[in-house]
Amino acid sequence: MPNTAPPRSDALPPALLDLLATMPELAVALSGGLDSRFLTHAALLAGCRVTALHITGPHMPPRETAEARRWATARGATFTAVPLDPLTIPAIATGQRDRCYHCKHAAFTALLATAAPLPLCDGTNADDLTAHRPGLRALRELGIRSPLAEAGLSKADIRALAARTGMDRPDQAARPCLLTRLAYGMQPDAATLARLAATEEELEDLGLWDFRLRLAPDAPPRLQLGPAHAMPGAATADTTASGTTVSGTAPPPPPPGDLLRILARHGFGDATIDADGPVSGYFDR
Repeated sequence: MPNTAPPRSDALPPALLDLLATMPELAVALSGGLDSRFLTHAALLAGCRVTALHITGPHMPPRETAEARRWATARGATFTAVPLDPLTIPAIATGQRDRCYHCKHAAFTALLATAAPLPLCDGTNADDLTAHRPGLRALRELGIRSPLAEAGLSKADIRALAARTGMDRPDQAARPCLLTRLAYGMQPDAATLARLAATEEELEDLGLWDFRLRLAPDAPPRLQLGPAHAMPGAATADTTASGTTVSGTAPPPPPPGDLLRILARHGFGDATIDADGPVSGYFDR
């Protein structure tokens, strides 16, 4: 039978509890992804008063904003949406390779102003410190606290702790902002980002969760299917942004014809479908 006992703070690592004890009231930059959700969850479990701050804008899918609001408020955190239009930032408007740094700097500058006088924390984990994460420079420059990384917690640690302490969707898949769907050098616009968000939402509803729809100049759009969809029958456990849990063994992806019809309906009729490896960090490889 499932464990129905209420989660307890002593299930959290002492290093994380010690850090949180220094911040009885804090603000968390809540994207809605696994790491920022777990930080919010852990802080509430440790007895902290949490204000969840969520960036909104053309680069953020509306479904993810709605889900972040629902999730945070259901757990007793104060939720505040912080609007930002990154398309007005020159480095982002021109698709420069350091666009993530400029986006993070603008976002966390806005979050800091909203959080004051509370300390502002984000969900960076220990694995992120050794990965290609251009936005980390912005966090260092602005003095953002990253308790999960400071406590030495890896992504695997966070998934295990989330499950152990009763947090929902501990195997949630990463869904970075929509700007990552565009190749460097492309100039993003709000209409294209909205089409991407609507298309990926329909694809999720059809059963995809490990995927990205990529756009590059002088090339057709590419729907990338990750390894979980490429190898039906492999052991897996993951969750879509809409909250649908997928676990056990990976089912085959929906028929290509169904995928192509959705893509065409949103103006991506010339798209190709492939499964050539992990979907994260595609334009940085």
